[in-house]
Amino acid sequence: MSSKYKHGLSTKRKKTAAVKPDLCASLVQCVVGTAPVNTLEDPYGAVNVPLLIEEKEQAEDVVGFTDEIERYTIMHSIHACFDKHAVAPITVINVLDPANPRHVEADVGVVVPVVKNMAVVRECGILLDKVSIADDSNTYELEKDYLLSFDSNGYLVVAVTDDGALDGKSSINVTYTKINPDGVTEEDIIGGVDRNRVKTGLELLDDVYPETGVFPSVVIAPVYSRIPAVAAALEAKVQRIFGMFNGIAFVDLDATETGAQNFYQVKDIKEKNVPSSRWVAAFWPMVKSEGHVLSFSAFAAALLQSITAANKNIPSESVDNMELLIDGICTADGSAVIMTQDDVNDYLNANGVIGALKIPEWKAWGNNTAAYPYSKDPIDRWVKGVTMLNYLENKFKSDYLPAIGRNCSYKLVQSIVGEYNMTLNSLTPDYIAGGEIIFDREENPIEKIRIGHLKFRTRYADYAPTEYIENEFAYDVGILEASFEGGDDE
Repeated sequence: MSSKYKHGLSTKRKKTAAVKPDLCASLVQCVVGTAPVNTLEDPYGAVNVPLLIEEKEQAEDVVGFTDEIERYTIMHSIHACFDKHAVAPITVINVLDPANPRHVEADVGVVVPVVKNMAVVRECGILLDKVSIADDSNTYELEKDYLLSFDSNGYLVVAVTDDGALDGKSSINVTYTKINPDGVTEEDIIGGVDRNRVKTGLELLDDVYPETGVFPSVVIAPVYSRIPAVAAALEAKVQRIFGMFNGIAFVDLDATETGAQNFYQVKDIKEKNVPSSRWVAAFWPMVKSEGHVLSFSAFAAALLQSITAANKNIPSESVDNMELLIDGICTADGSAVIMTQDDVNDYLNANGVIGALKIPEWKAWGNNTAAYPYSKDPIDRWVKGVTMLNYLENKFKSDYLPAIGRNCSYKLVQSIVGEYNMTLNSLTPDYIAGGEIIFDREENPIEKIRIGHLKFRTRYADYAPTEYIENEFAYDVGILEASFEGGDDE
């Protein structure tokens, strides 16, 4: 206890503030997965709804907190975005439902010692509304005999009230139910629409924009995306999100014992599990961060958003050769993976998979989408080619959506052509090589204009990422000889 009379010295410790994230609204992630919602005031209200998170402290109120971040896949992204790459906002869709019997564990009873009127159940995931305290003769009352809360680890804390029936007891019997993230399946992630038009899982992707005001450019389902059905669903859903916007899916290539345990197996697993599509970028293996084995796709998405934020919110840069804030790479069981540059080039990049190298910091290594090597078209092959074209298309759609419903006049046409050409010119030459939008009268006959249909054409050129630089060195004896000719004779 602190003395009331101040005489002497004292110190205080202030909790380290989280790094303020860089805001990047032009490239926002949507993370579909599981969260420790048991720590929320209303855990049942955070299920299958799009949620916006702009800072780490807010995340605790939106999706909860836990020490077991490996078990909850949304926490992989919370850690990557807010603890490591310091970027925001992100949107999340939690599918772990405490009301679903598959998503909870059976009741557990434990005897817990009481020390200074406090008892701690060292388990994460406990649902407060499923906690009861009883013994052979009594069932005790919440608020009257005890209070419930969580500590910073996510453990249940039982505080015995001074005048309650539990006062003076050395131990208590606690029965509880826990949420079970391991009970969430690929079907929960993929989701669907029921007879009442209620959406779940990835079907909620179309609701992100109207519910949060941002549209998702990168969609991930950390860990679950290694399942072929989830990867296929992601590939389908990132096309025409909300009927308008295009995104890209970042997926994890399976690094479990049934997947690729070494780089020699990556090609076969990629061909079996991942759509060969421009809409998908695949990453292998998993990553280590602060002792946790986490999703590579979560860190790659955070890295891309961070790079875009630093690039004036324009996604024209590649993740290739950019620093990943990780401690290592590993398979799903935590076994370290060691690769040379040749290994990543020949067994990952050559097969449309992005890896990581320590040179000397850990960096993402690779540019190809999952469409490569089957497509070498620049708008299909490069991840930055996809994100930049998505940006141009999405910007056109969002900027000129207000034109829908207005007079179909030549003034409107002039406005769109003039303004969008200014946009393209502002991006040239720093972000694209050039571009132009035109309105061709031959493609817009009066019959189309009469019914309010307008057609524009945009041509542009994006820069390819620098994949390879070669410099040939040759020994020139003449240079050596010339160096002696200029010397003084003795």
